[in-house]
Amino acid sequence: MPPVPFDASEAEQIIRALAAVAAADGAILDREESFLEGFAVAHGLPTLKVGAHATTIAAPLDEHKLARTVRDPHKRAEVVALCLEMAYCDRAYVASERELITRIARAFELTEEQLNALTVAAKPRD
Repeated sequence: MPPVPFDASEAEQIIRALAAVAAADGAILDREESFLEGFAVAHGLPTLKVGAHATTIAAPLDEHKLARTVRDPHKRAEVVALCLEMAYCDRAYVASERELITRIARAFELTEEQLNALTVAAKPRD
């Protein structure tokens, strides 16, 4: 399936969500930073170097603003899938990441079943 195209305002909010998920477990690893940079480049945003953008990363996520920006249900599901992919970058989906992604899914009005299906699909295969 081809990548979902996001417009600039959506991409800006999504990268904030991805950074929040990356930071949720206390540290942003190199793999997570690479994931953020890849998303930024793919969507025409300035590259996101963790040190250079500490304010963006440190800002608390406003999942309601994210939901007001990303309105399309297919795009919303893709955002949650991207957040799950970010959470699994370090192969550990910890409680703080789960809580944040659940908040995003609720703001997007995804059902528990939809979130569970996305979580299962995102889980790395060993």
